[in-house]
Amino acid sequence: MEIKVQQLSKVLLIAVLLSLLAGISGCAERNETMTAPDGPATNQASSTDKTSRESYDEFVAQMDEILAVTGAQAGWTTEFSEPWPLEPGNVLTPEPCDVENWRTSPYQLSLQVLGPGAEDLQADRDAMIRYMEDQGLEVSGVFGDSSYPERVAWNAFGRGENGLTIDYGTSKDRRSVILQGECSSHPSMQNGVSRDAP
Repeated sequence: MEIKVQQLSKVLLIAVLLSLLAGISGCAERNETMTAPDGPATNQASSTDKTSRESYDEFVAQMDEILAVTGAQAGWTTEFSEPWPLEPGNVLTPEPCDVENWRTSPYQLSLQVLGPGAEDLQADRDAMIRYMEDQGLEVSGVFGDSSYPERVAWNAFGRGENGLTIDYGTSKDRRSVILQGECSSHPSMQNGVSRDAP
């Protein structure tokens, strides 16, 4: 009987300790959740207050500059198989900069364009890296070397202020540019915009 009481006491003691540890762990998790918005873990990019018209014009000008760096300004199409530059009626619809908090997020324009391949992949990628650096972007995601198989893309990624990013890939077959414009909190960014529509 005494042995059973001792075993029961041990079980209860272990249960209390586990419960106490779970409570401490829960407090730590709640503390992390409460402090995360002020720390580097937040997804919300800083934003401007540019109108959709201003954002669109800057976005198109930036894409044209990027394509000029490649030296191949003809033969580019969007991810939707529309030719670049866009026709007047083609509408770009801004997307939330912070998808998880889309109700309160600023918005940005985003588009992928695809174009002809390059002969010298390293020179092509390095020219884009220089452009990104000249624009004040922080460059990362630089991949590609002579050991890469022929059809695998050489890449570079640039991140600027207010959510601006350029994701560039170049291969013998084709080149890809994914441009995300600056985030803007202006109400007009809730609507689509084109060359002839605000």
